[in-house]
Amino acid sequence: MEAALWSPRQIRKMPMTACQTKRLILTPLKSQHGAELFKLHNDPLVQNAIFNNVPQTRADVHKWIDRFLAQWSKNGFGFWIVYEKVNDSPIFIGRCGLLEYRDTNSLEFAYAFFQSSAGRGLGPEAARFAITHALQNSTKEKVIGLIAHGNTRAERAAEKFGLHYVDDRFDNGKLFQYYELSREDYCSQAHYPAVWEPCNSNTEPN
Repeated sequence: MEAALWSPRQIRKMPMTACQTKRLILTPLKSQHGAELFKLHNDPLVQNAIFNNVPQTRADVHKWIDRFLAQWSKNGFGFWIVYEKVNDSPIFIGRCGLLEYRDTNSLEFAYAFFQSSAGRGLGPEAARFAITHALQNSTKEKVIGLIAHGNTRAERAAEKFGLHYVDDRFDNGKLFQYYELSREDYCSQAHYPAVWEPCNSNTEPN
């Protein structure tokens, strides 16, 4: 029997388990994902794009996990661990999700994928699910992205997600390119609404 489909309206009532898109399995980030995130955060592409080529320690990773878990606990949305469907053995390829952006009416979208998984449209596929889920569980009116100058890959990805460049802004003492997307514009895009399948328990990666 085929799995039932989740529409965006149903995502807000989605159980906290894994779900799947056409090519991906996404599961809410948990404390046991530390080893996977440690490997991801030390991937050359990720390290260069996010951490200024500074190697990340396990303590650094756990600080990120604590931040992500607090977001889930407070708001019911947050970051997802992303796996690519490869036969019967899903492969961990990255993370993506949204956080409240300071004391504003916006959510900040961020993602990190292994270099080996970049350039195949997997990021936009994961982003559409994560953004839809966050907007359905929030009253925030904008999704924003902060992109370092020179990160052309992230610029292209942001545009695929529907975000557009606004201006340059400082955040935590660093200058970023500020991108944004309104709730109204996102919900008017051709891919919305879409459907996702919940994973069976034996499909969810360990």
